[in-house]
Parts: sequence; C-alpha cells; structure tokens
Amino acid sequence: MARITCDVRVVEKSMISPNLTRIVVGDESLSEFPGGYEGGYVKLILTPTDGESVVRSYTVRAHNEQTRTITLEVVSHGDAGPAAAWANRVVPGDSLTIAGPGACQPINTSADWYLLAGDMSAMPAIKVNLERLPTDATGDVILEIIDEQDQVEMPAPAGMRLHWIVNPEPEQENSVLEDTVMSLPWRQGSPSIWVAGEFSASRTLRQYFRHEREVPRDNMYVSCYWKIGTNDEGMKAAKRADPEPW
Repeated sequence: MARITCDVRVVEKSMISPNLTRIVVGDESLSEFPGGYEGGYVKLILTPTDGESVVRSYTVRAHNEQTRTITLEVVSHGDAGPAAAWANRVVPGDSLTIAGPGACQPINTSADWYLLAGDMSAMPAIKVNLERLPTDATGDVILEIIDEQDQVEMPAPAGMRLHWIVNPEPEQENSVLEDTVMSLPWRQGSPSIWVAGEFSASRTLRQYFRHEREVPRDNMYVSCYWKIGTNDEGMKAAKRADPEPW
C-alpha cells in the first residue's frame, strides 16, 4: 500500500489518564487514507518553532472513515523531546502533516493462549490487538504504567488477566517489565506473543521467548518504540547495531 501525506488539524484533545492523551486529527484529505490500519502507524511531521522538522511515529488507535478522523493516544509524560512537547501543547485547531499508513503487526490469533506486554507507548497497539482476540481467549496482559491512575479500561476478553506495574520513573534504567513477564507461570499449549515498548526490555524479552521458551517466529512479535537515554534516531541505530536482527 502506497503511503500518502495529508495536512490535517487537531479536532479533539482529551486526557485519558494523567500520562496518556487522546488526540484526534481530521481533514477531508483523509478520505484517501485506507481503512483497516488500526494498530499500524502514521508519521507525524512536526516543525518546532526553534528548529528543523522532525518525524515521529504514532500508533493508529482508531480510524473513522465516515468522519475522516484518526485517533492517536500519546504518552504525555515529560516535555524533553519535540514530540512530547508537541503533544503537551497542541490544542484543537492546530495544523500538522501526517504520512502513512505504516504496516500493522497484528497478534497471531491462532493459539491456545496469549501474552501481550508493553509500557504506555505500546498501550494503543495493545488495545487494538486485544480487540482482535477471540472472545474466549485466555492469557496475560502486562502493562507498565507511570501512575496508578493510568490503569485505563482495556478491551480484554474475560479470560485475559491484567497485570499493572507502576513505575514512576520509566526513563531510568530498570527491568520491571521483563522481570514481571518472566516471573509468570508458563501456560500449557501453543502461545501467541506480542510485545513492544522500551528497547532494553523488548530485547530481553525477545531473547527469553526466542531462546528459552522457543516460541515459533510466526507466533511472536517483539518490537521497540523508544530507548532510554536517547532519541528516536539513537534507538534505530541501536536496533541496527544489535547482532541479532529484529
């Protein structure tokens, strides 16, 4: 699918939790944006007032083809980077450019049980994947959040057990997510794994599932969205330098 570029405006902004902001963008130009890419991503082309344009990727949480709108859910913790600054300060009526869609990485729904894990950057994609699970799905969802009030409603089937981990300093070196995941009892049968979030946590879990648990490649998706101590470009460089390809 060829990507398209659209000039859009912010039509709605609301706080879902203390550290998660819902931003809805829309424009008639989105009539050309293809449907079915929830869980994929769009690239936001942001132009700070004091610098060159930067590009950052955000998950498509929802796409309403009738109203020509796309919903994003953005972690609003901190104000250090250009994307965080934009998310904190943007208001309805502001304009921006988006490009997309980027590929979806849906969870494999042909399994006996499911495990989804990530920090708040992965929460929108995890929500999309939970909506795709069979209604009788069983398994675990492990979510690292910044504040107890970030325990937002998740569209999980009744058989999926939610595990909330509060980490108020996610940008400090830690292993809370991977430690929690690896401490869970390993269920019987064929698993389907979906993990995303910080580079080090995702890398550790990728090694765990691939080598220790020997999860087949088709039943496992592990990715990273950011890396402690660096920007988006630094995270991508770390992925390229990893001796075991992502």
